[in-house]
Amino acid sequence: MIPARLRQWLWQFFLIWAGIGLVAVTFRLTPAWAETLPLPAGLVGFITFCLRNGDFISMLLAASHVYFSAVDRLGLRRARITAAAILVSSALLETVGTMSGIPFGSYQYTDAFGPRMGGVLPLAIPLAWFAVVAGANLSLSQYWRDGSRAPIAIATGAFAMTFDFLMEPFAYAIRGYWHWAGNVVPPQNFFAWFIFSALMAWVTPIYAEPSTRPDPRPAITLGLMSGLFIAARIAHGV
Repeated sequence: MIPARLRQWLWQFFLIWAGIGLVAVTFRLTPAWAETLPLPAGLVGFITFCLRNGDFISMLLAASHVYFSAVDRLGLRRARITAAAILVSSALLETVGTMSGIPFGSYQYTDAFGPRMGGVLPLAIPLAWFAVVAGANLSLSQYWRDGSRAPIAIATGAFAMTFDFLMEPFAYAIRGYWHWAGNVVPPQNFFAWFIFSALMAWVTPIYAEPSTRPDPRPAITLGLMSGLFIAARIAHGV
């Protein structure tokens, strides 16, 4: 397991990275803009790389910190089982979805969201599922004192559906991570997010009793991601 000091450093890096990302989407900074800067070629190349891959790096960091929080709340074995179950099931679900149109609707991924597994599914997609499902469940079980496994799983699904509603215009209209048939997000996509997120929260060992020392990292992580989507949609008028 990663030492506590390194995890703390990574958390601080994530907060800084998220802040830079918020500035970038608010002011609509792009790799094309970076290439016009009167700076040394090496620095321009670095800025361009960050702008082009910033969202994938953010998702990797977000999922990592949710996982660290899961380890602290659940123990290493349960956290590993939960992470493996959500990552594998969401990867299979999304692969079937993009190849068949079931259950989300007809869509195709592009190369804009980082590396793709088997040339089909971006690696960031199962990471996003894990960050959202595990992060929401850990937050809800910590702060919903009277909640039990079933209602928290349902609430996790409701949060995931809302999160996807905020994310969709950012992901397909602004970033071009995927394309929907007819350029319209079908309602079934949101229902699928609700149903499968609730199921993942129900069948995996993610549920935990509230900790005596609350860990705000999952809630902060999801809040930063949601804030970025909202800021980008406002800046782009979508």
